[in-house]
This record gives sequence, structure tokens and C-alpha cells, in this order.
Amino acid sequence: MLLLLLACTAPPPSSADDTAADGGAATVDDTGADGGTTSPGVNGRLETVSGQSVLYLWGSRYELGYAEGSLTCDRVADLFKYYLLEELIADYTSYEYQVVRGVVIGSTTFQPGDLEEMQGYYQGALDHCTEEQLTVHSDLLEDDSGGSRMLEIEDLYFANALADFGCSSLSVWGAASATGDTVHARNFDWASDDDGRFLSDHIVKVYDSTDEGARFLSVMVPGMLGCVSCVTEEGVALTMHNVGGLPTTTPVGISPRMFAAREALLATVGATDVAAAAEAVLEERPQNVGNNLHLSWPMARAVDGTGAAVLEYDGASDHQDGRVTVRGPTGDPEQARTDAVVTTNHYIARSPAPTSGDSWERASLLRQAIDAGAPLGGLDREGGRAALETVAGGYGELTVHSVVVDSAARRLDLYVAPDPSTPAVLGPTRALDLDALFGAFDQ
Repeated sequence: MLLLLLACTAPPPSSADDTAADGGAATVDDTGADGGTTSPGVNGRLETVSGQSVLYLWGSRYELGYAEGSLTCDRVADLFKYYLLEELIADYTSYEYQVVRGVVIGSTTFQPGDLEEMQGYYQGALDHCTEEQLTVHSDLLEDDSGGSRMLEIEDLYFANALADFGCSSLSVWGAASATGDTVHARNFDWASDDDGRFLSDHIVKVYDSTDEGARFLSVMVPGMLGCVSCVTEEGVALTMHNVGGLPTTTPVGISPRMFAAREALLATVGATDVAAAAEAVLEERPQNVGNNLHLSWPMARAVDGTGAAVLEYDGASDHQDGRVTVRGPTGDPEQARTDAVVTTNHYIARSPAPTSGDSWERASLLRQAIDAGAPLGGLDREGGRAALETVAGGYGELTVHSVVVDSAARRLDLYVAPDPSTPAVLGPTRALDLDALFGAFDQ
């Protein structure tokens, strides 16, 4: 592993005095921004904003990762134990962890920048966390571990090569939106662990990435460095959804889809045609599973009066559309409106859509919510949240987090499940001002 030297290259995103980190996360519980937690020589700062942990990261890809690994020590091992071992390995496969890890990593190709950020994360954790914080205790570990071992960088590679999530989302604009501008709402469904650590570890990461030339935010847990629910400073949002997919023709060289989604989203920065810019990236990033990437943008960025599209995406390069089929509102035969799109966990334009089942039912409920809201002035943020409530718990799993992005207000409403039995949309609203989040880098 190539370990680079860390250097501070940008000012911290806060005017508050820095305080030394003890390896743990900030626990301030207030409705504003607290003084935060940072550490000398680290390009990051962990704060609490509107009751939500917010991690500001700035610099190169390596520096972004190093700061995240350094400032989330009390959450570093959780991703591996509670997501990889206790959920994916225990519940979804009969194979031993070391076998699954070897197969997944062996068929995956990471881009250089993605590797640098993961290596930075791992080194930051080694430099700033205690041995106990980096140690995992589980009977699901390799036989020769004795039920306990420290995290390895290959564990981080494995975590970022996977993304096993259901989900539901909608976007409205024009007459279907209360403001006329785009509202994007999504549920992130996943089988949360019984202890709720995946919930309590949720964090908003706000990036000022010099290597990628972009500012964006991601709602996720530490250690997952790609995009599942992301928004750029320009207000372009991307949310990821599982799909069964078409047969792939690419057994090796798979591009990790969270990283592919991140690269596709950042390709939209400054682009005239948002969907086309994202599509161009994805055509070069083969997959072995199906994806619906729901992309939305403010109407000021619209080139044809459309505020969103779904990029139906997999590894089948021999499909007539290539690896990506771009579906706008007119590509959905069950959606009569031209000012809305919905997506759940099936293709609609890329292959024949189902006519029944959980995913189909959730898509139908979202269309109904849009149709019901339009005569009343269109959906606002609360209307988006209410629509998500009707489809909470996709595939019978827990809705772990929900987001509503309001382009007109430049606001993101975040909901995180308060416990393993309560959907996120029934939890408290964590209102986040996009201008304030990204503007923190300019202070």
C-alpha cells in the first residue's frame, strides 16, 4: 500500500477555535453548529448541525480519506461488524467472509483516486484511533482470527465494492411542485442491525474536493466513500436504487457502483446537459448488478423543461442503449405527467417493467401521491416527506434514512430512523441549509 504524506492545504471550514481530538466523535446535541472536533494536521472537522453529525472534509482525495478515518474513530469498526459481517455475510450468503471478500475484490477495478481516498482513510484510522477501536470481535471472522482481529484495508475495499440497498424516490417540478422548482425525495431502505449502530453512525459528509474540483455532500456512514444519497453545491442530487438487472457481459473489471455514482454526479458540475454528463461516465463503468440512479437538478439547469431523469444502468454493453438508458418523464408509460419521475427497484425503460410486486406497488403509490398533490398546488417538502411515508419499508426492510431536497429553498431535510423498528420519515426533521453547509469552506 502506498502511503502518502499528509499536508494541510486549506483553511478549516469554521471560524471557531480548533480543539484537539481524542479519537471519538463530537456528541454535542443542539440545534446549531457547535465548536466541533478536529485534530492538528487533519483536513477535516466534525460538528453537530441541527442535531446531525456533519463532517467537513477538504483537500486531495487522500486528505479527504485521512481526515474521515481520523475523526470517526468510534465508528470505524462498526461498518465492518454491523454491515459486512452481521448483515451481508450472516444473512445473505452461506459462504465464509474470506471467500466472499476474495471473490468481490478480485472482480473489482477501483479508480486511482478511489484507492487513494480509501488508503487515506485507513492510514488516518491507524494514526489516530486506538487498537481497540480498530478491533472487531465476531464469530463470523476467519477461523484463524480466534474471533477477534484488527481491521485490514481489504475490509475497506470490500465494503466500498458493495451496495446492497433497496429504495424509493420521486422528483417533481413545474405544476407538480409547490414552488415550480425541483423537489427530490428518497427513502433509503436497508436491513438495519438490531443494535441500531448503522443508524446512530449516520453522518453528513460535506466535501471540498480539490482533486475532483467539486463541492458536494453525502449522507452515509463513515467508511463508505461513494454516493448513495448525494447533492452537489449546484443543487444536483443523485440517489441510488437496486435493480435485479440484465445479464452482464462483464465478469471482471467491475466498477464499484457507489464510486461510479460519485464520479457520474461530479461530472455534472458546470455541465450544460446534466443527464448526458452523468451518462457519459457510467457508460465507461461496467456493473454486475442493476442500478437506477435518480438524478435531479434545479430548473435553472434544465435544457428542455425537465428537472430529473432516472439512469437505468448495468453492465450489459450490448444493450441497444449501451450500459445506460436515460428515462425522463415520458419514458414511463404509467406516468401521465411530464413534470415528475419516480423510481423504485425495477427498470421501466431498459427492459419490460413488472406489473405487480413490492417495487411496482411502491412506484404506483408515488405516482398517486404526485397526482393527488398537483391539483392542490403541487408537492412541497412536507408533501415529499408524506409521499415517502406511503412507501416506507421497501422489500419489508427498514427505511434507514430519507432525504428531501428543495431546490427553491436550497435546503435538505434529512430523516434518520430513530430506532431499528421506526421508519426514518417518522423521525425528527433535520433541516440543513445547503448554502450554509458549502459556505462554511469560505469562512
